[in-house]
Parts: sequence; C-alpha cells; structure tokens
Amino acid sequence: MLVIYFDFKPKETKEDLFDREEELKKLLSSKDESIILLTGIRRIGKTSLLKVFLNEIKLPYALVDVRYPLTSYRSLYTIFSNLLSQLNRKRKIVDVLKSVKGISLFGIDISLSWDPKNRPSLLEIMDKVDESGKVIIAFDEAQNLRGKLANEFLSILAHCYDYCKNVTFILTGSDIGLLYDFLKIDDPSSPLYGRHLEEIRLNKFSNEQSLEFLREGFRQANISPNESVLEYAVSKLDGIVGWLTEFGYRCVKIGEVKREIVDEVLEIASKLAMEELSHFSKDYVIVIEAIAKGYKRWSELKRYLEDKKKRVVYDAELKKYLDKLEKRGYVVKKESREYDLADPVLKNALA
Repeated sequence: MLVIYFDFKPKETKEDLFDREEELKKLLSSKDESIILLTGIRRIGKTSLLKVFLNEIKLPYALVDVRYPLTSYRSLYTIFSNLLSQLNRKRKIVDVLKSVKGISLFGIDISLSWDPKNRPSLLEIMDKVDESGKVIIAFDEAQNLRGKLANEFLSILAHCYDYCKNVTFILTGSDIGLLYDFLKIDDPSSPLYGRHLEEIRLNKFSNEQSLEFLREGFRQANISPNESVLEYAVSKLDGIVGWLTEFGYRCVKIGEVKREIVDEVLEIASKLAMEELSHFSKDYVIVIEAIAKGYKRWSELKRYLEDKKKRVVYDAELKKYLDKLEKRGYVVKKESREYDLADPVLKNALA
C-alpha cells in the first residue's frame, strides 16, 4: 500500500509534495540568486522542498548534509570533496579542475588534500566550477558550519557572490537566528556584509491545510477517518508536518484512525522535545515552561522567573534568555508583543 504523505523519507518529486506550490515557485524563480536561505522550524519540511526543487530544476547540484562545525581544514576540505564529487557525477567537472594542485581522482569521486603544503585554493576551485556552467550547491542545516573556520567558509560564499555568476548556494536552517548569526550579514567585519540574501521561509500548515493533508493521506491508504479525530489531531499537532505524518503513519499501520494515537504521538514528541532541551540550562527551560503555561508577556515571564529563582531578574537577563530561544527557533515573538512556542509539542510537554 503506497501512502506517500505519511512516508517519513523526504519527498523528491513535485507530485509527492503536499501544498508547497508557492514556496517551490519562489525557489524556482530565485535560481539565479547567489545565495538563498530556506528557513523554517524543525520538522516543517525544508529538506523535502529542497529535494523536490533540486530534481525539478534539471541542473547539476550537490546537497551536503551538515552535521559538524568547521573546526579544522580537514572538515572544510572534506565538505568540498563531497560536493565536488556530487557535481562530477552529474556533470563532468574534473576536466576544468585538472590544472589545480592538490586534487586526486578516484573513479568519479574527487578528493582534496588538506595538507598545508599541497591543499588547493577553494576560491580557485569555485572559479573553475563556475566555468563549467550553472550549478546549485545546497547545505542542509547550514548553521552547523559554525566553528573556527566559519569565516573562511563565508569568504568563499562572498567570493562566489561577487565573481561566480553560475553558482547558486542554498542554505537551509532550523535555528534561524543562529543561521543569521553565522552569516553575520549585518556585521561590517563579515565577508558577507551588505550582500543581499534571498530568504524563503516555510510556515506551519493552517488548520485547513493540516486537515486536507490528513484526509488525503488516509485516502491513499483507503481509510475513512472520523472527522472529529482529525480535528483533534490538528488542534494538538498544530500544522507541524512531521508530527502529522507520525500520526498518519501510526494509524495506517493498525488500519484505524484513533484519538488515542494523537496522544501517543504527543507523548513521544514531548519526550523528544525535552531531550532537545536538555542542552539548555535550567533558566532557559523555566522561560519555555512559563510560555507553555500561558505567561506570554514580558512582565508575566519576568515575574514567573523571579518566583522560580527566588530573586530579582533584570531585564537584560530575561532578554538574553528570550533572544537565545528565538535564535534557536523555540520561541517566536508576535506582533502583539507576546511570546509563544514555535512547536506545540513543547506546550504539551511543559504545560
């Protein structure tokens, strides 16, 4: 039984992607921009949209899943070895690289030396890649490129922005604030200072979109769900496609749509959310806990934190907590000047 919408693997074709036509259209129309930011909170579907775009665009591309910070030349040159190998599989670029020192070829794979005496210039390599014609280079979760060599990576982006008209970079990020901190586009000392970066942001599904996503997924599975259960799922999972998919998958597995499965997903998701929060200090968790319980204004948050800590909390201290949580994509500030949680699962975990 093929249930495309409830498959956990990132989507790769336009037909399998639910209701992201507008975002896909923006990506396609931005293909000649130098740097595109694709942003949105965790489990919102960024990787699926990116993969569909790369398959639709019909151009050579490299997609690098960034998991570790740039702490050494080994890590930097390993990343570029990976992306050059991917490009070489789709268009033979090794010919334009023959004159560059420090490059080894193993079949269709390209390996770059990181030996200080022999490592090639990455700027020269990107100039050569530019000569080969139009290419797309994507870094998934690019904020993880932070590290002591981050500025060197930014210099490569800035060089390509100025001189490589055939190279488009796409950077995705769940920790949106951290991604902007990494790029430092407002910092005069940053190589990217003053450059225009095109941003395409994925938002949560609306209630109606979420309902339609579930209805269509269950239709694919030949299951007729109770509408009230779907509405309950949507009210609890709040437009996060990853959690809606988890709910749908579990229902299809047993062949029945049950309200209890929504609660199961919430419990599992809550544990995962709490695990993700474990790297924060207790003070940050208290702020999230306060918002989850409905304390959303500055004065309410400050009083809640003071009651918990049994001492005066100064505005600068609270600002530090909220700024970091915003940057990590856990908290959003609304136009009403209230704060809310980006992921509804945290409300269930902490309320």
